[in-house]
Amino acid sequence: MIGMATWYDVLGVLPDAEPDDIREAWQARNAALDPRLLAGAPPDVQSAADRARHAVREAWRVLADPAARTSYDEQAGLARPGEGLAAPYRGPSGPDVALGAGWSAADEEALEPYSSPSSRVVVPDVTGLFFQAGMEVAGRAGLRVVPVRLTPRPMPVEGLVVGQTPSAGERAHRDSTLTVQLWHPPAPGGQEPSAGR
Repeated sequence: MIGMATWYDVLGVLPDAEPDDIREAWQARNAALDPRLLAGAPPDVQSAADRARHAVREAWRVLADPAARTSYDEQAGLARPGEGLAAPYRGPSGPDVALGAGWSAADEEALEPYSSPSSRVVVPDVTGLFFQAGMEVAGRAGLRVVPVRLTPRPMPVEGLVVGQTPSAGERAHRDSTLTVQLWHPPAPGGQEPSAGR
């Protein structure tokens, strides 16, 4: 599942999140994946929830430990050794704009957009992610997301991605559509769709 997703995506937090925010997000994800909420859910939902639980545990293991988090941030390219997290670039760009002292020409070139981005991308695996994280990951790949809600009367919580079309690993045109099937715990008295769908 991870591929283009980060452990921050899994928990639904930004890379500069405070430790308390990471703990709260981890607790919220665990609560949303409580087996009691999944009782009677179809096998594809159970499978996605198992993947999500594993990812949430691993995200917590990495992000709750300051040394492991720092190492992960550096390996993921979110930080440079000794420099902390990279600030988002919001300044002007163009041929007449320079980054200023301390930046090399290579640094400036690395921020330039590619002249002709590939028209085809590899579809990321978003199954087992919560909807917002799935949208973030698909957006990085240049795909639009169309959700299909599987639960007729869901509880008002973020949905879990339990399936996707096209499948992970397939090649698709940039700006094409990734359809994701979302499952929410049903509201009391709500009907769960059949496993055959």
